[in-house]
Amino acid sequence: MKVRALLQLSALGMGMLANGIAIAASASLLDVQESVVIAAAPEVVWKAVKDFDNMSWHPAVAATRLTEGRNNERQAVRLLTLKDGARMTEQLREHDDARKVQRYTLLDSPLPVTDYGASIAVAPAGDGGSTVTWQAQFRRKQDAPVDDAAIKTTIRGIFAAGLGHLKQLLEAAQ
Repeated sequence: MKVRALLQLSALGMGMLANGIAIAASASLLDVQESVVIAAAPEVVWKAVKDFDNMSWHPAVAATRLTEGRNNERQAVRLLTLKDGARMTEQLREHDDARKVQRYTLLDSPLPVTDYGASIAVAPAGDGGSTVTWQAQFRRKQDAPVDDAAIKTTIRGIFAAGLGHLKQLLEAAQ
């Protein structure tokens, strides 16, 4: 009986330890999400953001150019040139017009991140409007000159600037 109780406690402890290790190993996975409600129909909003080869709706983007594949097809690669001259290379992982969602990964960037995967999705909101959600998961590079909080703030700022500008553009057109 005592042996059985010890084995159960040991198993419980090992399970807690395993969970602790899993939690510690994934603690560096960071998540950022920003959303905006836009007074425009989901179809209108999706039309503005859906093309992988066009990020003109983001105020920091000077140019978008496909370097591989075809627009909105899985594995297409785009090169974003920012207004400050920085460049980012991203690869499309999923494009779903029916669900109004696009998922992509970051292949190369001046941002101190790795394992970066993101999505942008458009969903109906009340009164015929739309909710646009842009989210990403990533890890901060080990040699990054900033901490987790700072890189999350940076990514959140990129998302908020883009979504805010998108809202301004689309609502002004109504």
